[in-house]
This record gives sequence, structure tokens and C-alpha cells, in this order.
Amino acid sequence: MQKSPLDAYAILRKRFSEDIKGPLTRAMLTDCFAASLRFISRVPKTPLLSLVPNKKYFAFSFKKKLSRAVNADLYSADLSEWESFTQNLVPGKIKGFDAERITRLIYTVAMSFCCSVDLLRVGDQKTPGTFFEYLIAHLFASQLQSNPKTRIQVMNLDDVEMYLPTDFTFNLGPDRPKFHLPIKTSTRERVIQVWAHQRVLDGVFGTGRFLGTPVILAETKTNKSSGEVIEICLPEQWRIYQLHIAQLKRIYYLDVPATYDRLNDVFPPVHVKPFGEFFFEAEALSL
Repeated sequence: MQKSPLDAYAILRKRFSEDIKGPLTRAMLTDCFAASLRFISRVPKTPLLSLVPNKKYFAFSFKKKLSRAVNADLYSADLSEWESFTQNLVPGKIKGFDAERITRLIYTVAMSFCCSVDLLRVGDQKTPGTFFEYLIAHLFASQLQSNPKTRIQVMNLDDVEMYLPTDFTFNLGPDRPKFHLPIKTSTRERVIQVWAHQRVLDGVFGTGRFLGTPVILAETKTNKSSGEVIEICLPEQWRIYQLHIAQLKRIYYLDVPATYDRLNDVFPPVHVKPFGEFFFEAEALSL
């Protein structure tokens, strides 16, 4: 009997921490993607009224429920594309894929599952968010060949060990910077947390020891009654955070808002890039 998206996810959630970068996690993610495609391919698409310049969106509909907005130019339901990509997902072996193609693929994997949950459950934001964390953490871990941690020992005073809870962090060894990886389906008003966590890491370990590289799915919001899609962005706040709180090395998106893309060209620069570019600059960033 074929698994449903939620059945496949339950197995992933139970065993994800065993080896985040390993083949078992990759196989479980593949099961989630395959199950999501099977379900989502049977439900109709509903066009949405995009108020975002140069972007078209649709939603999946099922039993009077409407999924989140899906970027039509980024969504391409093809399981074989994922299988081809994962076969080459080791450092130095991303052949036949460019950054744009990778971004479209990972967007499709994430959105197919997120939309499935939107239609199968009511008001469940945690499951899509956790799946997205698992997906991106696995891809980072596979590319960096390092399993992440979510807490770091910061000091040992009076024989008492103290630990700092963190987002995913990757230690690549002595004399190399470490990656700090917040993962979110969207940011909006919560985004200050990313800069605040980076500030804490800089304060405890020194500026430059941890490279802040958050990965975000999208910033879209859909008005379910009118079918209008907008992007909610806070570019001026981002510039203030980058100037006065901490410096993030990169901000990767699956669906890059044009408003944030323009932050690459102002002061202080906030380097916002499509997620696919990570696979071609990870080694240079970590030197």
C-alpha cells in the first residue's frame, strides 16, 4: 500500500536525527516527495490573482480547502528530477544542474508537501515548517559532509557545563568558519530573531566564526476570499538589522522577493540569493 504524505512524514520525523546527511534521510525525503506528488496530482489547480509583478501564482484545491500560493514558474512536478539531483548531491559532483534548476527542484519538493498538508489538515503550520527544516538541513549536511548540531557548549565555570540552544550549526573543523542555518517557510515580523541569534554567536565566539546563512521558502500571503497574492517584505528593517545587530553572510530563498533582491545593491549589502547558488559557492564560503 502506498504511503500518504503524512504517513511518509511520520517516518521521516521519527528517524531524521539518526543521520541527517545520510542516505536513509534522503530516501525518506524521497518518499515524502513521491507521496506528495501522488496526492497533489489528483487535485485541481485554482488560478490566483497575483499582485506581485512578473510572478504568476496558483493554488491547489481539495474539499473546499485552498493551499498556499504556488509560483507557477518554479513548480515542476517531476520525481525523476529529484532522483537525478540526489545521485549527484556530493561535493564537487553537481553535474548537469545549474543554480536555477536546483532552486526550481527544491521549491517543488517543499511546496508539494506543504500544499498537501494545507489540504489534508486544518491550520497545521508546524508540519510544513518542520518538513522544510528537514529538507534544507539534509541538503546542507550532504553538501558540507557534516551533520549539524542544535546546541553549543559555551563555557564551563565551576565544573558546570553550559549550552546555548541554536538553529542548525555545522562545524567543518579547525581553522574554518562554521555555518549558522536558520530555516523558515517565511519571516515577516519574526525575522529579527535570525539577526539576534547571529549577534549572540558573534558575541560568544567572535565575529566571523559563524556564517549566518538563513534559508527561506517564500514571503507570499493569499487572501482566500479574493484570491489575491501579495509578498510581505520589510527591506528597511533588514538594512537596519544588518547594519546595527549582526552581519548575515547570505540569505537564500526558494522564491526570491524582488524587494529583497534589490538589497544586494545598497548599503549595507544584504546578500540575498536563490537557494540553488549555495551548491556552487559553499566551498568558497567555508574557506
